[in-house]
Order: sequence, then structure tokens, then C-alpha cells
Amino acid sequence: MYPLTPLLRMAFLFTALAVVVCILRIAREISTQTRTPAPAAQRPEADGSTPIVRIAVHRPDEPYDHEKHGL
Repeated sequence: MYPLTPLLRMAFLFTALAVVVCILRIAREISTQTRTPAPAAQRPEADGSTPIVRIAVHRPDEPYDHEKHGL
């Protein structure tokens, strides 16, 4: 086998480093996509002291009532 010239050694070194960088970048992308999300903040329990606002929504199976929807 022929001995490697310094230029070929440099080319192989940069190629190997590029492959390692690509593998690490792909591994980081996979780990960020599969990371479990942080638990959501707990909602305070409704103890009845504060009223819960309900928004009137028009349902397609009932006639539209302007008084009910505030128009």
C-alpha cells in the first residue's frame, strides 16, 4: 500500500471530523424532539368564590339569538 501524503492525511482527518460533527448534530436534534415536555402548571381549584365566566357559543342546530349573544 502506498504511504499517505500529508495532503491526503489532512483530507481524511477533515472528512472524519465532518462525519463526527454530523452524527453529533443529528443526535442532538433527535434528543430535543423526543424530550418530554415540562409538566403543565396546575390550575387552581374552583372553590366557588370567584365566578367562572362562560362564553355563549352559537350551535348550528339552534336558531341564532341576538339577545343571548349580546348583539
